[in-house]
Amino acid sequence: DTAKLQKRIRDYFKKAGKGLDFSATPWDKLVNEYADSVFSSIFQGLGEHTWLTKVDFLLVLDAGIKEAFPAHLISDVPQLQFERTVLAAHDRAFDEHRYLPILWDILEALFPAAASLKAKKRIYTAAEAGRVQAVEACGNVTDPNQVKAFVSKWIDTTIDRLRRLTRGDPSSV
Repeated sequence: DTAKLQKRIRDYFKKAGKGLDFSATPWDKLVNEYADSVFSSIFQGLGEHTWLTKVDFLLVLDAGIKEAFPAHLISDVPQLQFERTVLAAHDRAFDEHRYLPILWDILEALFPAAASLKAKKRIYTAAEAGRVQAVEACGNVTDPNQVKAFVSKWIDTTIDRLRRLTRGDPSSV
């Protein structure tokens, strides 16, 4: 039902501000934490809906931040800087949280039910961290020529992380 769905989405945005440390964390980091909390909830709660990846939550995220954050924290931030920060946080968090359930589904498909849950979690954690580092290193990859560098960085970082988690033997996972 549409009314229930709207309420759930509103609640995701309202609850995302709870638990943020407004007294000790810089505003731009809080924007990213808020975005992570929102999109984590959205994709965990509504991830089965195919339309979800087509929805633009940017203006809702912007409004949610203005509602949840203390006014003194963002009132002195130049409008353009605020908008750029919210846009970057939106795009990063949306993409990251859209991707995580897909990664888990792939691991479930690649490894039989008999495979250790601990091993799947290690691979998941390594791949997630590898992707985050690839995004940080390569930025928002829109140029097809950058895709190879992004994928290479992601794979290399994931394998390196697995190597460290397994003390030099990623195949032991």
